[in-house]
Amino acid sequence: MKNIAKSFLQLPAILVLVVLRFIRPFLRVEICVVAYHRLGHLALEPELFLSLRDVKSCQVDSKWFPKQIYVWNFGPKRAQANNFLASRWKSRLFAPPSWLIGVLQNTGDKFSKLRLKSVQLSIYGPENGLDFSAPRLALLDEEKRNGNMQLEEFGINPDIPIVCLVNRDGNHYKSRGEIEREDYSLLNFDISIFDLTVRSLVQRGYQVVRMGAGSEKPFNLALSGYFDYAVSKNRSEFLDVYLASLCKFAVSTQTGPDALCLAFRKPVCYIDTVRFSQMFLGTKLACWSPVEIYQSGERLSLREISSGEIGWIKDLADFKRMNIDVVRSSPETIDRYVRGFVECLENGLAISNDDLALIAKANEILSVGLGDKGRMKFGNIAASLNPVFLRENSSWFLA
Repeated sequence: MKNIAKSFLQLPAILVLVVLRFIRPFLRVEICVVAYHRLGHLALEPELFLSLRDVKSCQVDSKWFPKQIYVWNFGPKRAQANNFLASRWKSRLFAPPSWLIGVLQNTGDKFSKLRLKSVQLSIYGPENGLDFSAPRLALLDEEKRNGNMQLEEFGINPDIPIVCLVNRDGNHYKSRGEIEREDYSLLNFDISIFDLTVRSLVQRGYQVVRMGAGSEKPFNLALSGYFDYAVSKNRSEFLDVYLASLCKFAVSTQTGPDALCLAFRKPVCYIDTVRFSQMFLGTKLACWSPVEIYQSGERLSLREISSGEIGWIKDLADFKRMNIDVVRSSPETIDRYVRGFVECLENGLAISNDDLALIAKANEILSVGLGDKGRMKFGNIAASLNPVFLRENSSWFLA
């Protein structure tokens, strides 16, 4: 039946595309297809696009034509990583039904001269709209009041600073019937490594909310001020978004919810980064510390990592292929890194001259090592390596 329906729609689609092709000198229509099945992409792809578009709109442009229209595809509701987030974007953007956009795209694939241009969206972006604009993703006042009521029902006080704890857990994909390769264990963490960190944050007066999708291993920590929201019956797609908008900052092992925090311009402390190529190196909102990387038994410096193939690894199978091992931080070390990050935030981002010099040196090494390819993907390196990490490891890491 679907194929029959599509065949009937193809003729009207051809007519629409012919008209759009004819008026292209005056009006250009482009399609933005979001990676809607991934939370981080659903949060950041539209956010970065809108931020950069608004920055560019402030620049003087003497041309009246062609005018530009962007048509957004957020996919079918059943496949969206967060239905509430998708609906929030749809209220801001021109987003016809995804099946309709699909018909236009399929028809364009058959008749290449009529094909509409697809915009290449990114969660990184070389022009870094995150640091130079306010969030385009916003909640209504009524939604904020509702969010506060739901948090209070859970025992969270919205007037006390909240930290989002984001931990990648392979159970999320297992619960969806997806099988992760064995090498994805490089990205997954046992939540218990954050025991000391949670206690330190609570002692400093923060509420720590462990984020997740409901399939994660429980973290049963009997501590006032800690909330295992990820496995709670109170969890909802709306609260996922609201907590990201409300938190002071996030501590993360790099997975979906931290990108949602970035969309709301919340700083993120990244722990034990494995894939440098997937780090948010282009925004000052990110503070990160890497794993120790060994190749054939030799520990590698930042210069050795960034100037070669290792710095661009995306496929985790390459770690085994290249005879690479990684050593993760201990719970005590993670606690030190997070405490250093928090002290910096609480001091108004004041950093000592010695720490600034180390961060500048690290970013210069990264920029030179990643080269033009890095500048195309990230722009200028703006993220900071964790100052505590650099103090303790600069003798070999920055060699």
